[in-house]
Amino acid sequence: MPSIEKTVVIDKIDGIYIGKRIDKVLSEILDIPRNQIQQWIKEGLIRVCDKQIQKSYKLSSQDCLIIDFPKPKEVSVKPAPAPIKILYEDDDVVVVDKPAGFVVHPGAAKEEVSVISALLYMGIKLSGIGAPLRGGVVHRIDKDTSGVIVLAKSEKAHFYLSKQFFEHTIDRRYIGITSTHLKKDHGIVDKPIARHPKDRKKFCVSEKGKNAKTEYKVLKRLEKYDIVMFKLFTGRTHQIRVHMKYLNAPLLGDVVYSKKSKEIERQALHAFKLGFVHPSKERMMVFYSKLPEDMMSIINRGWK
Repeated sequence: MPSIEKTVVIDKIDGIYIGKRIDKVLSEILDIPRNQIQQWIKEGLIRVCDKQIQKSYKLSSQDCLIIDFPKPKEVSVKPAPAPIKILYEDDDVVVVDKPAGFVVHPGAAKEEVSVISALLYMGIKLSGIGAPLRGGVVHRIDKDTSGVIVLAKSEKAHFYLSKQFFEHTIDRRYIGITSTHLKKDHGIVDKPIARHPKDRKKFCVSEKGKNAKTEYKVLKRLEKYDIVMFKLFTGRTHQIRVHMKYLNAPLLGDVVYSKKSKEIERQALHAFKLGFVHPSKERMMVFYSKLPEDMMSIINRGWK
């Protein structure tokens, strides 16, 4: 059996998971490949009420889970500084204000500078789940989207935060600037999103996709643009950007779903609010990030 890093005990199975396969549930919550979860089950690292089970085991209301997380592979991300701001930190979580232009973690492009590399540079140890490249990552925002994100420092925090994101109980609010005026002041876009069939770097509204729901509210109509607040009920890749494209009001500066802008060098989108239940303190914590200068400059000019 692999050496154990941390053990997490889940005393109660929530109703939405009852009757579902344990390997599928844990794979979706933790964003770990299903075959990896199945291997952990085979090795006895995942047990139900301390009894070994099969990968096809279906959860019941009487179950409790014990997960022995093995020691992660050696982190391959090299520490590197980045101008991120720490909004909050304790033994379980670290809340970061991310500027535009930096990825949360290295991806296919093998970026040398990321939020992960910056935290390592600061000496902050993150959860081993998702290592070697995504240790501590429970959600992401796009490289050119700015704003607040939370990362897990402990395995327990990683599981409970991931579970909240999977269950869509996290309070996430964004401010964006659309390149044209929306027809309605307020609305909900409840349209599934899938990867674009012809361009793998893009996503689109498709009935074959995963459910995606975005609420929008126009805060102010400027001469040419709208300042809009978004609330996410789901967390699909490019969700706000795709839904605004669907409404024929793409975000200003979004070169993937619209065109370049002379006023801003990125999509005008900022994650300004994040609320979650702290995994140890068991109370709601809410964090805010101020609008960055590039977006404020557009708003101030349009306000006059």
